[in-house]
Amino acid sequence: FLPHGSFANVDTDLGSGGQKLIDYAAFVAQLICKLGGAGYKPAIHLDVYGTIGELFDSDMALMAEYVGCVADAAAPYDLYLETPMIAESRQGQIDAFRDLRVALGDRGSTVKLVADEWCNTLDDIRAFADARAADYLQVKAPDLGGIGKSIEALLYCRAAGAGVYMGGSANETDQSARLSSHVALACRADFLMNKPGQGVDEGLVILTYEMARTLALIEARA
Repeated sequence: FLPHGSFANVDTDLGSGGQKLIDYAAFVAQLICKLGGAGYKPAIHLDVYGTIGELFDSDMALMAEYVGCVADAAAPYDLYLETPMIAESRQGQIDAFRDLRVALGDRGSTVKLVADEWCNTLDDIRAFADARAADYLQVKAPDLGGIGKSIEALLYCRAAGAGVYMGGSANETDQSARLSSHVALACRADFLMNKPGQGVDEGLVILTYEMARTLALIEARA
């Protein structure tokens, strides 16, 4: 999955009518096509921090149409869209996510929605999973208050048939990142946030090596 991106402001990041985000998705897709090998087909993951809902005043039909345009720009790569809107309550967020999923489904869209805001605690994650509100739920290890709660959240999502993203914060330590990789492996998270930091290389090396080492030890034991 690449890149996470950060689009937190309507005027500066999405631009008039949201064209900047569409152009960015197209730019990333073209860059992957140009630089990637024939078998390299990552998904494009964009976190928009509720700005799409803000831009279209939470009009689901307009939002679905716009998200479809972003997905078309990202083609032929799959689009994972995080937090397209932010409601005023957890239930409001669940309802909004479900409504957008229905609107996207009616259009035949394959965009995957990722929940973050209002999905912070173990209770929140259970509520989102039970409601089938999003395609993927982010388990933010620092917010849950311990590794045990992260494990519970991941396993609950698996049992409920919800996709799950082992996330967290770029502000974590290398130790917490390594621990996250073990938890993600053991609980079969669908994908894992690159951390710590936002420099890409550091987090990628820490997590990749930790997972490779763990899998090698398991294979050696077997």
